[in-house]
Amino acid sequence: MRRWLTGLLATFLTVPLVAQVVLNFDDLTLFDYGSIPANYGDGLDPHIPDLQYRTLHPGTFTLFEGALEFWNNDYGNLSKVAFASANGMVAEITFVPEPGYGVTINSFAMGGYPRSDRFNTVMQIVDENGIVLLNFVGDGVVPILGSVSGPQHSSFFINFSHPGTIRLQWGTDWNVGIDTLAFQSYLIPEPATWALLLLGGGLVFVAQRGQRRG
Repeated sequence: MRRWLTGLLATFLTVPLVAQVVLNFDDLTLFDYGSIPANYGDGLDPHIPDLQYRTLHPGTFTLFEGALEFWNNDYGNLSKVAFASANGMVAEITFVPEPGYGVTINSFAMGGYPRSDRFNTVMQIVDENGIVLLNFVGDGVVPILGSVSGPQHSSFFINFSHPGTIRLQWGTDWNVGIDTLAFQSYLIPEPATWALLLLGGGLVFVAQRGQRRG
């Protein structure tokens, strides 16, 4: 019973309201080092109206610049990518959902410049208060592919959900760029919905016990 109810709740929590969308930078026509427009990608998912791009100081994660930059080619085999606006800094993309909605990051790709393998010393997902929710690095580094001698970019399939604003951060090498970031919104259940789910689970449990005794 408990496993059944836990599975039901978990499924309900992560049911998306719309299909996943993909943030890439293919629609931009910019020179290398151009700034990603502040409103780029806003509303790709109707329940995530605001995407934000920032470059941060490592260690303190304070603001260096309120932007990420754009590059056309040679981040591995990726084209039109976003990266930190200065070397040694941390790049960040923030997903701000409407009240009552959460965000799921499904996957993304990263490549190394100039068609070279690189690595992230910072790679994590944090909440709006900077609390780490998912740390890819631990005590080491995360290799990022890019060399022409092997796979030319790294793909990450994480399916990570959080009921509110989340920030994806990576660095501290501006030779690591990001592309094809798939994400979507989901509805956060209200307390009344939780109560109905628990009541329904309880009724199923009582019915199952009655059947076994009969």
